[in-house]
Amino acid sequence: MNKQKIIQMVVLVFVIGILITMVLGLRSQGQAYGIGDEAYDFELQDLDGNTRRLSDYRGKVVMLNFFATWCTACVAEAPELERFNDEFKDEVQLFVVVKGETQNTVRRYVEERQSKKTYVFDFTNSVSRKFGVIGQPETIVINEEGIIVDHFIGGLSRDFLGVVLNELKGR
Repeated sequence: MNKQKIIQMVVLVFVIGILITMVLGLRSQGQAYGIGDEAYDFELQDLDGNTRRLSDYRGKVVMLNFFATWCTACVAEAPELERFNDEFKDEVQLFVVVKGETQNTVRRYVEERQSKKTYVFDFTNSVSRKFGVIGQPETIVINEEGIIVDHFIGGLSRDFLGVVLNELKGR
């Protein structure tokens, strides 16, 4: 077998591998909870090691913001989320869901920025997959009854989230 044939075979195997990975990924996305569904009742640890369970916040609007410290768009969005959280913390439980990072990395980030938001850890990305989240930042909005009402991809402003909350509250 000549060198060119070997290269063609390697490329073919590589392409097939990528296609299989994509198909399996899309199949698992089909299992995700989406708008109109009752939200997946997750349990995740916060920075202090406390377990946070979604159902404990039934009766309150919950926003899940999927985040990573290395994500430029996430870091740019963070001050807006901080402002939103400061203003609406009595009406909304905002969880910053950290995807696949260590607590020490996030603790340093929180201390440097003096963040007051609640950070929870999705170490295995299993909760992210349940909500159909494939990137970051992404934000899921869950109403008081535990139903997913919005899923936004990309960074959001304090003003935009305020409008979303006011519409949800009928104001």
